Amino acid sequence: MIVHFTSGTTEFLRQLKAKDKAKIWVFEGAEGALAYTEEPNAAKFTAPRTYEEVTGTGSLPDEGYIAINNIPVTDEGRPIFEDVFKRRAGKIDQTPGFKALRVLRPQEGNTYLVLTAWESKQHFEDWKKSEAFQHAHKKDADQPKKPPFSGGPAYVTTYQIDNE
Repeated sequence: MIVHFTSGTTEFLRQLKAKDKAKIWVFEGAEGALAYTEEPNAAKFTAPRTYEEVTGTGSLPDEGYIAINNIPVTDEGRPIFEDVFKRRAGKIDQTPGFKALRVLRPQEGNTYLVLTAWESKQHFEDWKKSEAFQHAHKKDADQPKKPPFSGGPAYVTTYQIDNE
């Protein structure tokens, strides 16, 4: 599946969503607003950022909380990174409040996106405190501090789904 993002003001993205027949989600966060679509075309996005889904589960809700882990990956590390997610244990899927996961490969650049959707911010925070999260993100003493696929520091951006 190919997905597209574009940035803009919340008001502009709401208007874009209202004019288009495609299913578009508007995410609002401290970093600004994003529009997201899983439709084959980039809808009316004039400057889309396009990604290919590596793996995913669940359906994005019309309201809730979105956390996007932005992970720079080296060219050589792409197969390793993607394999990690393809072999994941899937414990997040059974977590209360979990709605969807998308691991997205950039068509340009080197920053993958790991998008998770939740019923609420509290559900996401509870996941981060869970034993399953600790297990999924544990570091072995023998491993280097930085994963072998790392192309730089990762960071998380968070959003509320704007359904107006």
